[in-house]
Amino acid sequence: MAQNQMDILMPKLHDICLAIINEVKNLRSAVSCAAMATLGDMYVHLQRAMDSEVEGTARVLLHKASEANNFIRQAANFALGHMVQSCTPTRVMNALLVGGLSHRNAAVRSCTAQYLERLAKVMGMARLLSGKKDLTDRFLIAVSKLAVDPAQEVRHHGRNILRNVATKMWDKFAPRKERESLREVISKVNLKERNI
Repeated sequence: MAQNQMDILMPKLHDICLAIINEVKNLRSAVSCAAMATLGDMYVHLQRAMDSEVEGTARVLLHKASEANNFIRQAANFALGHMVQSCTPTRVMNALLVGGLSHRNAAVRSCTAQYLERLAKVMGMARLLSGKKDLTDRFLIAVSKLAVDPAQEVRHHGRNILRNVATKMWDKFAPRKERESLREVISKVNLKERNI
């Protein structure tokens, strides 16, 4: 229906998403996975029309991505990946930050960091660091929080984003003759981190 009959879905999109969210929470893994696949398809076919539902759906998907069952985690990651690729990036970033940045569960924070890193690639560092106060500030505060998180996997994604931010900033502000030496410094830091 999301692909071929959008006109039927759109008037009741919110109610439909609430029903799907309830099915994502279903204890039967097959039902939950089917609901997550449905959300993924809705993100792909409805794209920006799903923006108003991103925050509510992202929260439940992030929670499911932290479950021990690999089958459920894969379905949640499938839907989250489509959300990042298909919906408005600023809405997705807000949903990720609200739904997972300060979550108690390290697996949820890790998933949030992973998709924030992917979102940074989709948006591009230039746009993220464009200086738009709300966007840039929230992004940098979130990344700095992720980079010092107690969980190693969360820190890994946070530091990857920080590296990309630093590289972009150096490319923009550092004198041309010093850029190569700065890249060497980053390479050395990357090597040290891998050897630890």
